[in-house]
Amino acid sequence: MAAKRNLVLGGSGLVGKGLCKHLESLGEEVINIDIKNGSEFDLRTMDLAPYTNVDYVWFLAWDVGGAKYLTQSKNLLNILKNNTLLCERVFGFLEETGLPFLFATTQLADPNNTYGVTKLLGEEWTRLLGGKTARFWNVYGWEEPGERSHVIPDLVIQALTQKHISLMTTGEEERQFIYMEDCAANLVRIRDSNETDVDLTNGNWVKIKDLAGIIANKLGAKLTLGDIKGYNKKLDPTKTPSFLKSEIGLDEGLGKIIAQAIEYSKHHNTKV
Repeated sequence: MAAKRNLVLGGSGLVGKGLCKHLESLGEEVINIDIKNGSEFDLRTMDLAPYTNVDYVWFLAWDVGGAKYLTQSKNLLNILKNNTLLCERVFGFLEETGLPFLFATTQLADPNNTYGVTKLLGEEWTRLLGGKTARFWNVYGWEEPGERSHVIPDLVIQALTQKHISLMTTGEEERQFIYMEDCAANLVRIRDSNETDVDLTNGNWVKIKDLAGIIANKLGAKLTLGDIKGYNKKLDPTKTPSFLKSEIGLDEGLGKIIAQAIEYSKHHNTKV
């Protein structure tokens, strides 16, 4: 049987890069469309008609970032606008073509925050079109530091460059983390299964202050906790089929990120 042709929307993001690499390792063809590759690949406006001859579509593209991006009031209106436009354009293409697809959503899908509202919209659109939903708790991997980077690489860069991790919060909030390579392999397992709505995580809760402590100890850094109570939506996953696997533990995953951060810091002035 011929290899599958995959259209990955948002294939240059954290999850997308891992997924593209994994699909290619399976001998499958990948078409990556991501605004990071040029403004002509802006899914809010581009014509997807030339891409109807694919076998599967992965809807990963989204206006998203870590907590420091999602909680800034100046970003909220754009998050709402951009993700609504993405939904209209991409789901319109999927409705017209009838192509099978998977939509990446989040445990943070919630009517009480702007980002969560847009993900709920995407989940409902997916359900109505008969697509698949993969719900992430937290996917982590190496990212260059910046406004949109997530907590683990940010903590690693702080520890490396300042020898001091300073949390904005008390660190009592809990998260679950799955490494990007495990996430990518599990996404393909979901595609190839009969499941349509899956919680993609490993079930292991970690307090942010404990995570920061592990990183601080690995890099010989000091840890200071903040005074603000962090956002803590502790929702246990309930839709985790037995075929999901988590082969890279937190300690190994942190080691990979630290190694990449050390290499990155040799060539860049890093600041979080």
